[in-house]
Amino acid sequence: MILIRIRGSSSSLHRFRLNVSAHVFYKWRQSCQAPTFNFAAFSSTAASRALNIIPVEENVGSLYAPSSEIKKCNTLNIQRENLKNGLREDDGISARLVDICAAAGELDCAFQILNDLSGFRYSGSWNKVISLCIEKKLHGEVSSLISRILDKNVTLDDVALANILRACSGVKVGFHFVEQVHAKIIRYGFSTNQHVCNPLIDLYLKTELVDSAIQIFKNMGTRDSVTWVAMISGLSQSCREMEGILLYCEMRKLGVFPTPYIFSSVISACTKVNLYELGEQLHAQILKWGFSSELFVCNSLVSLYSRCRNLTFAELIFSEMQHRDRVTYNTLISGFAMQGSSEKSLELFEEMHTESLKPDSVTVACLLGTCASMGVLHKGVQLHSYAIKAGMCSDIIIEGSLLDLYVKCSEVKTAHKFFLATQTDNVVLWNVMLVAYGQMGDLQESVHIYSQMQNKGLQPNQYTYPSILRTCTSVGAIDLGEQVQTQVIKTGFQPNVYVCSVLIDMYAKHGKLETAQKIFRRLSEDDIVSWTAMIAGYAQHDMFHESLKLFVEMQERGIRSDNIGLASAISACAGIQAFDQGRQIHSQSVVSGYSSDISIGNALVCLYARCGCILEAH
Repeated sequence: MILIRIRGSSSSLHRFRLNVSAHVFYKWRQSCQAPTFNFAAFSSTAASRALNIIPVEENVGSLYAPSSEIKKCNTLNIQRENLKNGLREDDGISARLVDICAAAGELDCAFQILNDLSGFRYSGSWNKVISLCIEKKLHGEVSSLISRILDKNVTLDDVALANILRACSGVKVGFHFVEQVHAKIIRYGFSTNQHVCNPLIDLYLKTELVDSAIQIFKNMGTRDSVTWVAMISGLSQSCREMEGILLYCEMRKLGVFPTPYIFSSVISACTKVNLYELGEQLHAQILKWGFSSELFVCNSLVSLYSRCRNLTFAELIFSEMQHRDRVTYNTLISGFAMQGSSEKSLELFEEMHTESLKPDSVTVACLLGTCASMGVLHKGVQLHSYAIKAGMCSDIIIEGSLLDLYVKCSEVKTAHKFFLATQTDNVVLWNVMLVAYGQMGDLQESVHIYSQMQNKGLQPNQYTYPSILRTCTSVGAIDLGEQVQTQVIKTGFQPNVYVCSVLIDMYAKHGKLETAQKIFRRLSEDDIVSWTAMIAGYAQHDMFHESLKLFVEMQERGIRSDNIGLASAISACAGIQAFDQGRQIHSQSVVSGYSSDISIGNALVCLYARCGCILEAH
């Protein structure tokens, strides 16, 4: 006889009943082991009684394993035809069997029962199996189960619906799938139920259906902190930060108490839209409410102060934190990196090791970027060694950062060697190599890289063409530049402003001003680089009137000139000795903050000297 013991069951009468019921269950299991699985020898009533005494809660003490009994029955390779004609036609017994399987973690057995019973509609049992799938992170099975629930028209309660919605959040689901679940919610009268609406809002936000989430939020009768957090953080993550901040203000007007999660979400929104003063005000409220020791709140504050370059405050919060994680370190390292403090960034990197925090690829990439911008090659090489040991070198963010490091530190051969070792199809890395050889004026290697890229079937992007075109411009390879332009047209990048500005510059600098003018006039956007390239091209080839005419047109359109455009316009004035117009442009350059610019200074000396104003030139 199997004795099933439950913790806390001290009553002798209860123990007697368990023994009797367990004996019935044991007899049923023996019938399972028979070759023909003789259900006639065991009534559904007896089976139900036996199954109903088997506990499925987690606080079961010592149980002579329903799990093992289920496994034994499951391994007998029982024919489905027999099962369909046997006890499992009884929904009550089927539900109990599914519950036992779920409690024992036997998903295969539970699935077999659910697969065999087309009309099974016990929402509680479906719910338990879904919960087990979520727990085991079996996202594919979750999607399949939810689809079957929707197809079978299973009656669902609010707990089951909330569980389904949470399950959907862990997998990629389509718009129509979400709408089907939402339709069920409305059908069963849970459209304002807080426990159902909270995960529904979260699901809509994750599937980028922000307006649908807002509508549900507005229709809710009551909202808790989870609702507000979901909406504020969801709006912030959907690039609608201002709406999230305004929602926080509305929440405070309604007298809803903020939580650490709400503060974290709204501060992150302030950081994204550069509302640093508002973020500082929220910091004061955090201190008032006593949330200053919460990890995720501190992380958002460190990010806020790092972004607004107040690293004193960022470091102060960091030093007072009781617990720190990789996000904390990544944020502060990025802050110091943006201000060019490579030593401090590397100190924090070493500190991560002392706190047993393994730096991730984001941290290492950030440090490599700091070393690249500061030209600290030896530190970058050390980080490269660490990345190899940590197995990070195949990460695309690390590959890009390492390539950038070697290129910026003028180690182009090392960069090329590393580039060849990556065997990557990432266009960004190919572009970095094109820029590197372009800066060296090495047309042969640039063309070789560009040709290899085409042979591999990689699609150039808006940065690929400018990289090779600038090399053609600097070495005067206009014929090759024209061939590249043909490919620009074929691949549909002709309207791209960034690509066209480089084409205009190439043709203008090499005297093909008519071609440059045609490309320039086709542009639909007003781009300062394109205007400057045309103005400089005309001035360079002694077409001073055309240069000044275009400069005036640019000003009339409200486009503010840069130092190159101003210097070119002054040179054009010098060419035709337009003294008064030249002085006006001189005044404009002073107002624009370019009074100490060398190119403008040289152009002014030329202007005043040609116009006979030696004192002004001096």
